Amino acid sequence: MGRPELRVALESISRQDYPNVEVIVVDATGGNHPTLPAIAWQTGHSIRIVGGHRQLPRPQAANEGLQAVQGEWFCFLDDDDTYDFDFLSAMLSASHEHPETLLLYGRTRMLDANGNVAKLFGSPFNRAMMYYGPLFYWQAAIIRRKVIELGCRFDETFEICEDRDFLHQIAEHCDFVFVPVVGFNYRPDLGTSGTGPGVNRDISRTLRSENLLRAKWAKASSYHTRKLTEMCMGAVRAFHDGNIALSRTLFDKTLETYPDDPSALHGLARLDLNDGQLDTAEILARRAIEINPSAAEFCMTMALILEASHKYEEALEFVWRARINPAFQAGADKLAQRISEIAQANPLTQPSVIDVSLTSVPSPELDHTQKIEKFLLCRPIGGLNDTLCQIEQCWRYAEKFGRTLIIDTLNSGLLAEFSEFFSPRNSLTKVHFSLSEKQLRFLDSLTCFPHFAQGKLKTYFTVYSVDLGNYMDRETSEMLTFNFDKNYDELVLIHEQCGGGNLSFNLLNRIAISENIRPIVLDRIQHLGHDYLAIHVRNTDYQTQYKDLFRNVYPSVINKSLLICSDDAEVISHAKNFFTLSNVLTSSQTPQTGNKPLHLSSTHSDDEQRKKATINSIIDLIALGRSTKLYFANVTAGHSSGFSRLAMHLCQNKNVIDALLKLDTSTLSSTSPKRSLQFSSQHSIRWC
Repeated sequence: MGRPELRVALESISRQDYPNVEVIVVDATGGNHPTLPAIAWQTGHSIRIVGGHRQLPRPQAANEGLQAVQGEWFCFLDDDDTYDFDFLSAMLSASHEHPETLLLYGRTRMLDANGNVAKLFGSPFNRAMMYYGPLFYWQAAIIRRKVIELGCRFDETFEICEDRDFLHQIAEHCDFVFVPVVGFNYRPDLGTSGTGPGVNRDISRTLRSENLLRAKWAKASSYHTRKLTEMCMGAVRAFHDGNIALSRTLFDKTLETYPDDPSALHGLARLDLNDGQLDTAEILARRAIEINPSAAEFCMTMALILEASHKYEEALEFVWRARINPAFQAGADKLAQRISEIAQANPLTQPSVIDVSLTSVPSPELDHTQKIEKFLLCRPIGGLNDTLCQIEQCWRYAEKFGRTLIIDTLNSGLLAEFSEFFSPRNSLTKVHFSLSEKQLRFLDSLTCFPHFAQGKLKTYFTVYSVDLGNYMDRETSEMLTFNFDKNYDELVLIHEQCGGGNLSFNLLNRIAISENIRPIVLDRIQHLGHDYLAIHVRNTDYQTQYKDLFRNVYPSVINKSLLICSDDAEVISHAKNFFTLSNVLTSSQTPQTGNKPLHLSSTHSDDEQRKKATINSIIDLIALGRSTKLYFANVTAGHSSGFSRLAMHLCQNKNVIDALLKLDTSTLSSTSPKRSLQFSSQHSIRWC
């Protein structure tokens, strides 16, 4: 498409140490492609351009390139990705050991917007799993030209997912070979297909193509899922019949047929737990959870393994993850209680108190006549996303070291108690969503870290330190936090800091909208309907080139309902005048703030206005998350706002919205939640 990233992609090919490479550039612009960049190609390397007669969608452009292939092997590289210099030579060398295969693939470095490695991606070939999600990125594969003679072509009815369909066609003729080579670098944030993050995320388009793909290959998927299930169930029956050796043999055979299958890995983990082989059991269970993190039974097995290994704190984390599934709540409650009792009876293995409270949050009154408790006072600072991230960080610490968590958000961007807006769901630790005067006086009488705050919880004063990059005590210049990897003897720990990230995503699974504001939220989002697009713009303390964003999305929103949310009233006013061919919606009324952020106390005239601003922010967040597609852009500082990322998380996981609003089913959801690597109910084999 003539994008500037093309030069970097071509340069990565020009550096290949394999001596005979032809580069075919497909002009998908319709003849408007600029001259190819001048690159010093090695002897034996060549480049030519094809296409250009008309604009080509993704599958048609791929077929154009396929028709031009002349070599024995070929591969596809998008114009915004790169190969390592030895990618081709390494893969072609491996091909000599597998003369019958039509496709070999390696692993991928997934890079973030800064070019840092976010994770490695690529798993062994498993026919049952490939129909539920990609096992690898096709750019990390080399393909034998014979597939063209076998009739494999890109299905031009697909908008996207045409690559996965093409791989399914090849898989009808042979098994793929996984090569442990990392040589492909993927930048999903630069793409325009709708399958990446941020503005490159088109939920409705992705779901439409994935449903088409699933329907086309339903017969093959059903066959392999059924075959895998039968193999695993045979191994489970052998286990329950007491034939452990046969069970292990059958699970090993399953992994030979379906490598890296999570159910088989989990089965072997159960066998190793039964045999007391805890180290190998833990490795197998972790791999099964890595592949299918939503399987509650896998998490329960991991909790049992960690309990047997005396790793009680981490065991409780997996109990909590398993307990999200209602079918495992009763078993998880019993296991959590047992772990708590064992840990308290063995203080040398668990130096801090673990107090499990699964069905209710304790009374807010702190009774110091009971057993000695340790507390963590979390006082987050910043906007909504910062506040949620800081609370989640403290919540995890409280779970790990058995402390009672007390949340005080009066000085945060919420500008009121956390309990005004949110209520807890089930928790494995004591959590208070507000701080009373009585509680504060009691905490002030206890030993404290940082030490300067002891007896001064009501009087110390925080200021922002540019040098430290966060908040410190004005009098002592000490930071108001502690080491989150350390277990402290002091009875009270103080954390009063700002800072965002993605921890907020996890906190949303622990909380719900409070009954105080739930009717308001439901009433305000109801009028939006169920089918609308949305744009979020941060434009107060952080600025966004929102007019450019509006121009870019304009063609996609014509004649559609379009929700505009912003912390700047001028942005919303401009949107109403700009998107004249769209039905512009708003979910809240944004006040004129003079470019001051809504989460600052000084922005508002009184407590009522402050509370109203917070409720509006929560409503906007929910409304953005319910959209069928969400657009936003980086602020001028070069990153996206935390609020935008939080809204995108909800947009991709609408089941979280239903839980926040305490809805039985997706009553207000407009699309299904994000699908990553999912499994049918058959694919997670029950042992109990």
